[in-house]
Amino acid sequence: MTETSKIDEHKKKRKLLFIINPVAGNGKTIEILPKIKTRFQLYIDEIEYKIVISKCEGDITILAKKHYDEGYREFVAVGGDGTLSELINAFSFPMLDVPTIGIIPMGTGNDFIKNTTNLKNIEKIIDSIINNSKKLIDVGRVNDINFINICSFGIDGPIIEDTNKLKNKLPGQAAYLVSTLKAGLGFKASNVEVTTEDQSFSGKMMLIAVGNGKYFGGGMKVCPDAELDDGFLELCMVTNVSKIKFMKEISKIYSGRLNELKEVIYLKTKKVEINTLEKQYWINADGNLVGKTPAKLMIIPKSVYYFG
Repeated sequence: MTETSKIDEHKKKRKLLFIINPVAGNGKTIEILPKIKTRFQLYIDEIEYKIVISKCEGDITILAKKHYDEGYREFVAVGGDGTLSELINAFSFPMLDVPTIGIIPMGTGNDFIKNTTNLKNIEKIIDSIINNSKKLIDVGRVNDINFINICSFGIDGPIIEDTNKLKNKLPGQAAYLVSTLKAGLGFKASNVEVTTEDQSFSGKMMLIAVGNGKYFGGGMKVCPDAELDDGFLELCMVTNVSKIKFMKEISKIYSGRLNELKEVIYLKTKKVEINTLEKQYWINADGNLVGKTPAKLMIIPKSVYYFG
């Protein structure tokens, strides 16, 4: 092989970065390291891979930006939805040189991965990365924050606050359910104005969910008709349901049947504006509280490649 052909071969080699969140899933992410090394060492001639471990909140975004500038175009988050959220916020979409992202789900909720594959089959997920099996998907934006799954407002804010306190005592899904029941008994809905491209709604709203994906809260199917690559957001608005009805009907959110309630409105849109007329609502982007209303949301179609 000539020196020139060696250089050409090197140029074609994929550059892949694994970013490990060591605290996701109560520290279980570190356990996956030997499997990653064993599998990818077999493809070292084709894939230049590197493993880094985040040190603090926000570090994943910094690490991804740094390595993108160094020529990496493939990024796999090892952790939960929060890990993937930090990764997606490393990029300013739309981009000419589109990156590819993936997730090895090791978190507590693992909601995003439910849109695409069987989250328990880690080997299948690793195979899709090795085989460079990917597709273009959409990304949402709320104000100046990217989200890849769901952005929500209302009762979800105090639920997230309480869930974060309970996670050390209960599994992620159980913590979210307990927090949801507590919030359902004590939450007071605010008057809200919601404006889409061609419609407007106002009134007391308990929950507003804007989905690129379908699931949040450890398996709650709040946006059942959302698709990652259709160029639309699914908007779900839950008006001021009585506390008794909330407790009685909460199971419908897990089965994707909220549309059976007269208090719930669904529609597809590309842009949404949300203004609270009384108390401000938290903005929950992919499980992270990133500010308070008002909020402007939009879909950025076909923005990023996704392994899967």
